[in-house]
Amino acid sequence: MKEFFSIDGKVYAVLNVMLELLELNLLFMLGCLPVLTIGTSVASLYEVVFQIRAEGTVRVFDRFRRAYRENLRRGTALWAIVAGAFGAMLLLYWLMSNATQGNIVVLIPVCVLIAVMMLAAMLIFPIAGRYDMTVPAILRAALSLSLQHVLFTALAFMLMLVIIVVIPLFAPRLWFLWIFFAFSVTAYLQSWLFMRVFDMQAKAQ
Repeated sequence: MKEFFSIDGKVYAVLNVMLELLELNLLFMLGCLPVLTIGTSVASLYEVVFQIRAEGTVRVFDRFRRAYRENLRRGTALWAIVAGAFGAMLLLYWLMSNATQGNIVVLIPVCVLIAVMMLAAMLIFPIAGRYDMTVPAILRAALSLSLQHVLFTALAFMLMLVIIVVIPLFAPRLWFLWIFFAFSVTAYLQSWLFMRVFDMQAKAQ
């Protein structure tokens, strides 16, 4: 029992990770306050999450600050591309829907394209947080990996949807926990899926 509650025990390890995720979540939200830097904050969030998984105990504030500084230009560019692409796709859907009076045959290809973009977007910032790559290389890798590993990417999307959207809407009593843990816990759980994808890709090469 003493070993269970010791510094090397499971309880201490779980509490330590929870504290790190709490700090990381607050830093992430602060980093998102300038809307233009949301991409930078997301990439930094994943970078620190991967480090927590690999090392266990890390200096979250120092790691996030360094990651934020290093990802600033690249993360901002990626966020602008992602936001612009989704905006263009939604506009295209609206225009096609009005022009064809909601013809499903015409709208299906647009919906498929939007779905592919959503899957690719799931991997853009984890890749940016994991690897030192250029913006075009990250976009190509995200699209390729999302299509090769649709199941893992879709699971990561569903996980994000449940924690970020469903819980605050249908379980409002959990708002307090959501504010302090939602984004970092989502990234932490997703990181297992993303690491599986990265590991499988590394073995395939």
